Amino acid sequence: MVNYYSHAMINKEDGFNIRLINKQLAVDERQVTLDEWVLDRFRDKLKKAAVLTTRFGKPLVLYRRTIEEFEFAGEDEVCTLIDEKYALVQVYTHGGFIPLSFQEQYVFSLDDFPKWVMKRSRDLVLQCLEAIDELLSMG
Repeated sequence: MVNYYSHAMINKEDGFNIRLINKQLAVDERQVTLDEWVLDRFRDKLKKAAVLTTRFGKPLVLYRRTIEEFEFAGEDEVCTLIDEKYALVQVYTHGGFIPLSFQEQYVFSLDDFPKWVMKRSRDLVLQCLEAIDELLSMG
């Protein structure tokens, strides 16, 4: 656990201006640097995988996750790398008495997609990287 505030200084002239001096700032700078490094590596691998998906003529499933499940019906999200330019995220419902239908679709450029995924979940980033590594090991 990180101590967020080592001490605070209050500007007594206006009484409201608080300047926090802490060690968390250094940790945050390292985290931002690490996140940027991961995003750069993710973009590089994504572009290499995109070339292979185009060559194989088959989209690559980067991740699949269940959003909601009720008895025999569910709502899932699936992300695929469709070609050398785009990643596609689709949310769909299925099963039971519900006909298969797409609720949402997002199309991302390969430059924008890694940042969007990182904002959503680091676990999704790891799933994407695993799928890419598996494809790259075959190619």
